[in-house]
Amino acid sequence: MSEIAKVDVLVVGAGPTGLLLASELARRGVGVRLIEKLTSPAEHSRALAVLPRTMEMMDQLGLANAFINPSHQAKGICFYGRDRKEAFRSSMNDLPSEFPFFLLLPQTETEMILVNHARKAGVEIEHGLSFSSMVQTGHGVLATLERIDGTAEEIDASYVVGCDGSRSAVRQAAGLEFIGGGYDQSWLLADVVLDTVLDPNWLHGFTSIDGPIFFFPLPKNIWRIVLLRKRGQIATTEVSMNEIVEILKKNHLGHLRARDPSWLAGFGIQHRRTLHMRGGRVFLCGDATHVHSPAGGQGMNLGMGDAFNLGWKLAHVIHGNAQEEILDSYEEERMPVINSVMRMTDQMTKLITAPDGPRVWIREWILPIVAKMGFAGKMAMRLSQLSMSYPYSSIVLSGRVAVGAKPGERVPPLSFFDLATKRASRTPDLFGKGKIVFLVMPDLGIGSEGMREVMERRLDLIDWQWMVKRGSGRPTEARSGELVWVDEGGKVREELGVEDHPSFALLRPDGIVMARGELCETQLLQDFMCRVFGKGFKGGG
Repeated sequence: MSEIAKVDVLVVGAGPTGLLLASELARRGVGVRLIEKLTSPAEHSRALAVLPRTMEMMDQLGLANAFINPSHQAKGICFYGRDRKEAFRSSMNDLPSEFPFFLLLPQTETEMILVNHARKAGVEIEHGLSFSSMVQTGHGVLATLERIDGTAEEIDASYVVGCDGSRSAVRQAAGLEFIGGGYDQSWLLADVVLDTVLDPNWLHGFTSIDGPIFFFPLPKNIWRIVLLRKRGQIATTEVSMNEIVEILKKNHLGHLRARDPSWLAGFGIQHRRTLHMRGGRVFLCGDATHVHSPAGGQGMNLGMGDAFNLGWKLAHVIHGNAQEEILDSYEEERMPVINSVMRMTDQMTKLITAPDGPRVWIREWILPIVAKMGFAGKMAMRLSQLSMSYPYSSIVLSGRVAVGAKPGERVPPLSFFDLATKRASRTPDLFGKGKIVFLVMPDLGIGSEGMREVMERRLDLIDWQWMVKRGSGRPTEARSGELVWVDEGGKVREELGVEDHPSFALLRPDGIVMARGELCETQLLQDFMCRVFGKGFKGGG
């Protein structure tokens, strides 16, 4: 009998979530196998929107331009009432991000970008290989894989991550229940050429007799139409271009003249999630653990957020840099985010599809009023996923922080320059080494000896960096190889809520503020780091 192959992590499913997770693990030196039961990539996909928070993650990986170049950008969404007049508009323009827009790109192209990124990290998709079954052992997971020709292979993985969609074989094998149900609705979509007066810089939504009709501008002058079919029609009913044209005419939108379809499809939508995202050494990401209405374009982005959260934690545990318990923070952090998104998309779906009753009154009369009172801006923050945070996480050191980016929130867009090269730099430049960043802001001349004594024990985990004020030279305590940034206008300190005292910011590899405080709070930070990453931080301080 041949020897069973071993691997650190088996990732099942090579959609955007699985590709991102496998890449994050591989670039941190973790052994990964990425399997996909399909023999070739899908030709069509429903997911379109890449949201601002996802773009910030991609920017951190050096992929922002790869996404922007082939895409179409939309400033926000306009929604029109029954009289076809604009009811309200939610703009992304004022978002606190370098990517204040909906980036519209077919999922197939998103996957190709991530496939190339994965290859650069040393990961190749193993197509035509399915996950069949597994047994968890004391030290890992013994998984059985099956090829198209029926031959089987066993693999001994330290961890298995299911990124294999709503019908996840990994979820079923782990015995994790998928609770919820479907909406009693049938939708259809059409990618068409549209002779239209609609502004291609915006998404557009119209109410109709049977439900909402949405228009999404795509690259190459293509528009995607998504609409609710007549009540009683099932999702599997064949879609025709005549049906699309007739629905538009019936709802006084025939002048938009849809033609030359490149894709027609019908679909239903589900509202389901697991109660847990982990079972022993098995984790779930993306649609394997949550599916919901496509309202707001949240789904793919939510799954990629799962992967970005889990990847660095799993890598640190595998390398022995962190305690196994840090993996508990994955579900602890992501489940509240998932629940929030599912509530939002459910409420949006019920509101926009209501044929009568109080929801129609709210949609047609109340929303236009409250949109002008700040609601539209708050909605844009939620839709962009920029407002998502982990304030109650066990691996975030909350405390007396009152202003600026708080522990658990994302690191905001920052501008500074490299003291050595004078090169203009931005937030992603902080994370070049993929480590936890210990950013020291040494004002008033108070030294950092106590913190240095704690942090130098774990240089495998910590990247010590400096952020000095304009006119300051290289700190005398700075060591060879440590980056020194200059906060020329004081904006970095303002965004991080730092006043004129020696301070630090501990920043996670996924772009989340882990802790903030003053350099004199050595014991507090040491105790926190010992709890999260182990006794390697013990010592004087």
